[in-house]
Amino acid sequence: MKTLKKITIEHIRYRKTILKLAKADLIKTYKGTVLGWPWVLVRPIMTLGVYYFAFSIGLKVSSPVNDYSFFLWLIAGVVPWFYMRDILTAGASSIRKYKFLVTKIKYPISTIPTFVCVSNLIVNCILIILVMIVFILLGHSPDIYWIQIPFYILVMFVIFSIWSLFSGIVATVSNDFMQLVKSSVIIMFWMSGVMYDVNSINSEIIRNIMLINPITIIINGFRDAFIYKEWIWDSPNEFINLCVIFIIMLFLAVFCYKKLEHEIVDIL
Repeated sequence: MKTLKKITIEHIRYRKTILKLAKADLIKTYKGTVLGWPWVLVRPIMTLGVYYFAFSIGLKVSSPVNDYSFFLWLIAGVVPWFYMRDILTAGASSIRKYKFLVTKIKYPISTIPTFVCVSNLIVNCILIILVMIVFILLGHSPDIYWIQIPFYILVMFVIFSIWSLFSGIVATVSNDFMQLVKSSVIIMFWMSGVMYDVNSINSEIIRNIMLINPITIIINGFRDAFIYKEWIWDSPNEFINLCVIFIIMLFLAVFCYKKLEHEIVDIL
């Protein structure tokens, strides 16, 4: 509890610095390019364009999902995945990437993964707004279920900020862990229900195992808000799973931070 309290105090004390560093991280990523920051939107928009061509024109997957086109169903889950995909690796590499903050100015280690998550979240929020605009342009007006979207964005941010703290610490002391994370991204893509509905899997055992995955639960949540018109309490098992995963990840992150905080400074 003392370590958790310390981490919380560091985030409160450095909250303004976290926002400034998040902005700097966003600018640094695309510094030197002709377009500059608009590149943060070009790649995901091009990816969505490829998905549209592949599924709507190439494969001709046109079966509607709950009176919504397959493309709308797809982007409702793919756009949140973009954030989670990027944070899986960016969070794990965050402390090494910004090691000068630790070695030169003694900046609190626990806040480094946080501002990297904030930087990526800004981009994803813009993309989610674009998704909303696409829904509206295609004749699907906002409804009361959309008020859940900020909640799922917050849940996504909190869960992956904790992941980033845990993975950032472990990856700093183990290069093998970083390689494992990079290798697992494509596995997570296909095992998290990004391209299909996990709830449609016939095997109850497999379905229940997959619904332990926070990525799957978050993607389902966005699609519930956009497509299926369901509230979070309509899927109590998924909510319970998410809470359990949150507690486990928080414990691991705090435990690793407590054990390795001082060793990280020496390693870097």
